[in-house]
Amino acid sequence: MVRLGPSASNRQPWRIIRQDNLWHFYLQRSPGYQKRKLVKLYTTADLQRIDMGIAMCHFDLTLREQGTDGRWVVEDPGIAAGQEPLEYTSTWVG
Repeated sequence: MVRLGPSASNRQPWRIIRQDNLWHFYLQRSPGYQKRKLVKLYTTADLQRIDMGIAMCHFDLTLREQGTDGRWVVEDPGIAAGQEPLEYTSTWVG
C-alpha cells in the first residue's frame, strides 16, 4: 500500500529496510529537489517529509486493517550505510 500512496512530484522518497519484525523507514532526498524554482517559489513545507508521513500512514493503516498490532519508535539502528545518503525517520515494531 505504501507504493500506491500519493507522492509529491511522483518521487517516492521513502526507503524501508525490514529486519525481522522491525520495519525501518528512511528518507532518500532527491538531489536538488528543494532548489527547483517552482518548488522554491510555491512551497514552504518539506514535501519529502510529508511524503514520508503519507507512506508511514498507509503502512500503519494497512497492517491494522489486517489485524497486525504494532507501534512506532524512534531508535536509529544505524544499518543504512551505503552509497545513497538516507535520513532515518522511524521504525515500526510488530
